[in-house]
Order: sequence, then C-alpha cells, then structure tokens
Amino acid sequence: MFTAYRGPYIRPVANSPNPSVPIRPAATVVLARDGLDGVEFLMVRRDHKAVFMSGAHVFPGGAVDDIDDSPLARTAVAWSGDPDEFSWRAAALRELFEEAGVLVGSGAEMDQRLEGSDLYEALVASGERLDADALEYFGNWVTPLGPPRRFDARFFVAAATGDPVTDDREVFEAVWVRAGDALDAADRGEWQLEFPTRTTLEMFAGYTTAAEVMAVAASTEVVRIAPRIAQSADGSINILLPGDPGFDEAPA
Repeated sequence: MFTAYRGPYIRPVANSPNPSVPIRPAATVVLARDGLDGVEFLMVRRDHKAVFMSGAHVFPGGAVDDIDDSPLARTAVAWSGDPDEFSWRAAALRELFEEAGVLVGSGAEMDQRLEGSDLYEALVASGERLDADALEYFGNWVTPLGPPRRFDARFFVAAATGDPVTDDREVFEAVWVRAGDALDAADRGEWQLEFPTRTTLEMFAGYTTAAEVMAVAASTEVVRIAPRIAQSADGSINILLPGDPGFDEAPA
C-alpha cells in the first residue's frame, strides 16, 4: 500500500536529528462533502512562518491538550465509545473549529476567537455539544525523527457541516478540493503536501461521494505508521516505511 517517498517531509534537519524531541498526541480531521464533480475535502494552508509544516496544505488539526481530557470537555463533547479515545476526538473537533470555524454536531454560532476551555465553556453555556460519534477513525501517523516537532497523530474523517472560515493565524486559504486536484497541484509544484497528507488523499481519490469515504474509513483497520527519514548521497530526503530498503538502518 505504501512505498518509499522522495520529497519534503515537515522540513527535517536530517544531519542533526534530536532524539529528545517529545512525541505529542495530535488529531486531524478530514472533512468531506459532495461536490458538483465528486467528493471534496477541506484543506487549509499553514503559515509560511510556522515551525512545523510551514506553507504546507493540510487538513485541519493540532495537538491534544490537557483541557481535551477534562470534565469540562466531556460535558461539551458527546462521545459514546471507548473513554480512552475521548481526548483525541475532542481535540480533533476543537481544532477543526479553531482553525476552520466548523462545529460538528452543533448548530450554535460561536466566536472563532474562542479557544480551548473558553470554547468548551461557551458550548456548555449554549446547551450545545460537539459530536465525537460523527468522526470515523482511520489513520495513525507518527512524525519521524528529524523535524523540530513530533506528533502521534490520529486521523479522522467526518461529513461536512457548516462553512469553513480560517483563523488567519495558524492557517489560511480554506478550500474545498477533490483529492486528485490536490495531488495534481502538488505534482505541479503549486502545493506542498507532506507524506501523510498525500497518502490520505491517495487513499480517498477513487471515491465519488462523502458517504463512500465515510464507509471506507469505518471499515479501515488502523495501523500505526511510524516512518523514518533517510538522506541520499545527493542530499534528497527519502521517507521510508517498514519493509523499505534502508528502513532498519535509518534513525528511529
């Protein structure tokens, strides 16, 4: 399913990897909707000055914070499944609102400047709850050794609700795009797609409706994927996965 990839991956510093960089939990939301010419996905562009994935086109998401596992979050976010999954799902929904202004499962109107506990408190005050059951968990990517920040990111997909508006602080230029069009833009050098984003788009490129995407995500067995970075003699960066030549020798 996966092959070695030669290209950019979160701007690694291949010659001086720092093994002390902590791996933080994170969550990403792939929002899907039915477009006129097939299923479309919400993507945003990260700030060019960002330390992590600067300038890349990504799906909304971010780190899991302590507030995402709090009693306040559990009041503001509805989830009927495994309690151990809650903080990841709450973070996914919170980040989706903070970055793109989309509230999954809630019809409330919220000031997009609300973040973290302020957002959860506003939801509780409004009597509304975010719906973590609307998320399908389908992927788990770990940032390899090399970049200045590392994450253990869970990828979720949800059917589109609301109109996106970027925060214009961390991310910009929210756009609905078909998977094939995003991949073509990257191949032309117009967009920067990091490896997990590219692989996710490739996974969903053959489907035509949001319902199909949700069904595929629901039936996907999640495998924790922890790539490694290797640098070729010509200076190019290779992203290696288990089974690829050179994987066992690459820094872990």
